[in-house]
Amino acid sequence: MKKLLFLALVALTTFNLTAQETHFGAKLTGSFTSFKASGNFASTWNDNSKGKINLEIGLVGEFMLSDQFALATELNYAGEGDVFETSGLKTTIFTSYVQVPVMAKYYVNDNISLNFGPQIGFLMSADSESELTLNGNTSTDSEDIKDQFNSTEFGLNVGAGYKFDNGLFLDLRYTAGLSKLLKDDSTGNLKSSGIKFGIGYFFK
Repeated sequence: MKKLLFLALVALTTFNLTAQETHFGAKLTGSFTSFKASGNFASTWNDNSKGKINLEIGLVGEFMLSDQFALATELNYAGEGDVFETSGLKTTIFTSYVQVPVMAKYYVNDNISLNFGPQIGFLMSADSESELTLNGNTSTDSEDIKDQFNSTEFGLNVGAGYKFDNGLFLDLRYTAGLSKLLKDDSTGNLKSSGIKFGIGYFFK
């Protein structure tokens, strides 16, 4: 991870030197994520997945390569996960990642952009909380499940943005997970997906 962050800093410096204009800012994002299951438990999980609302915060850098094209990169701390409910059982999975998206941006005009690009996420935590209700009685249980998850996750983003003249910007994107979340896929696995809406501000 340290090597990747070092390479990211080198890339940022290079883009900053070659870009026509640069913008740096911060962003707060709300997301709705869920897991798509495959394998033996696919139908049970997918039929009872409810999705989960999360928050993420991050820093943004945008490098204008021309009047219409830009390259943007972010460093985000993102919560993700899913909620599974069936037959009196409710299980919530909480995961958190440090994510580094790299987005190619095409500006339709001075304000509206179309955005596309990959991201890598580094797992920070993974926990589950379960509530089981039987005969009117509810029992709860929580567990640290980080050791069951892969340490990195790869995804692909597609979306659009709107940049106001005063530095405020809005961002809407869909993120599709490309890599499996669980280390052991002998009985099945999970991939994540999410819809994200962010609001941020460019300081420069």
